[in-house]
Amino acid sequence: MAKAVPTEPKANRVQRTTTPAPRRGLIRNFEDILGELRKVIWPSWGELRTMTFVVIVTVVVVSLMLGLIDYVLTQTLVKLEFPKVG
Repeated sequence: MAKAVPTEPKANRVQRTTTPAPRRGLIRNFEDILGELRKVIWPSWGELRTMTFVVIVTVVVVSLMLGLIDYVLTQTLVKLEFPKVG
């Protein structure tokens, strides 16, 4: 019978130690969140209106393009699959 030879752990393996994160209070977490939100550079109302307008126009243009493509493909496939007889 073969003997099991103990091997050393491979050097390329990462040894993970699970240490639980220190518990913090709910209020402390919200204080940290508010502190981070204060660091954010918020857009001005003019920039916000401009970006909103760009998003709405983009959505409308893409929707129209997709609708046109859908209509053309539907009409083409209907004519190919169901040709008029007679």
